[in-house]
Amino acid sequence: MKLLETYLFRNEDMMASEYFSDLNYTLSNEDTRIEFDLLPENCDRVFSIAGSGARCMPLIAKNPAVLDVIDMSVSQNYLCELRFQSMKSLTYEEYLFFMGYRGALQSGSDTGDDRVAMFNKLNLSEAAKKYWEERKNGWAPHGFILLGRWESHFQKLGYLFREVLKCDFSKVFAAQSLSEQIELYEKHWPKIRWNTFIKVAASEFVFNKYLYKGHFSGSDGHKTESRPPSQFIVEEFDRIFRTQLVRKNYFMQILFLGSIRHEEGLPLEAHHHIFEAVKKSNTKVNYLLGNLLEYLPKQKYSFISLSDTISYLSDQDANQVLQKLNKENTSGTCMVIRSFMRAAKEMDLTGWQELKDKNAWAAKTDGTGVYQFHIYKKS
Repeated sequence: MKLLETYLFRNEDMMASEYFSDLNYTLSNEDTRIEFDLLPENCDRVFSIAGSGARCMPLIAKNPAVLDVIDMSVSQNYLCELRFQSMKSLTYEEYLFFMGYRGALQSGSDTGDDRVAMFNKLNLSEAAKKYWEERKNGWAPHGFILLGRWESHFQKLGYLFREVLKCDFSKVFAAQSLSEQIELYEKHWPKIRWNTFIKVAASEFVFNKYLYKGHFSGSDGHKTESRPPSQFIVEEFDRIFRTQLVRKNYFMQILFLGSIRHEEGLPLEAHHHIFEAVKKSNTKVNYLLGNLLEYLPKQKYSFISLSDTISYLSDQDANQVLQKLNKENTSGTCMVIRSFMRAAKEMDLTGWQELKDKNAWAAKTDGTGVYQFHIYKKS
């Protein structure tokens, strides 16, 4: 196990410099089906954490009048803008290739296809265009979806599973029914090696140093989840392998196979009907840079998607987030919060109700297995 620790940590700096060190996410570690299913068609105004953009593009498919996306990182906003303008300007097949979901166009050149030519079709802001042009050597060869710090880290973990621990997960992912998958999972899953490895890979030290930069919400003294991170992940992943067909899960494919090998597992933004709905939508998208607590009170929203940002707020801000909203929000306004290892302890529900049945549905449906859900509706 000492060898695994050395390998994991020794290569981190190389990984960060090789890819885009200022991008935390370029795909997504969230299953956006939850927010997509909860969002009504044609509502007035939606607020969403930007992340990589993959978590909020499907919301545009529901054609809200306005979508305000926000992030603390301008680079993440540039990626969100890139995704949106790519959907508007490219065909579906071009989009899959451009982003990196596919390695070539079916009807493209036999010598390889040109992402830079596709980039030049996009109607980007000058700042976003300059940002991506300066970094084209990073995205032109293989696209965008695996350039982020998170994606690179999880790809590395997958490499260690396969090449160092010699774990072959492909048999489980080859299953085409849940019953077949459970049978293969029980027969072929390397439980001892997996459990031993995850104690290092999902330790508080690794999360803090390499993913959260000292702000891991699952640290002792901060977390509200009783289980340590490694136990939490082992148990939740076991549940997923027994209840969901994982070949349809892009997050599990990236982690255990190193890439999205089965297209039925493409994330929601890469589904054809979502792409076409985004292309046809009339939604105005605003890109906000800064603190969500400063922007949330400024507008009246029909739907609010906060990702897992609540996990990083102070206890006071987390408990009062519903009360910080614009007072003109009408009955029926919905807020969706995810939490990983740390949730609000005493949420002030004055004027709101928690939809516990929806929380249970979301936890069962979610394909990542690492989030608790807190879904609220204004009374």
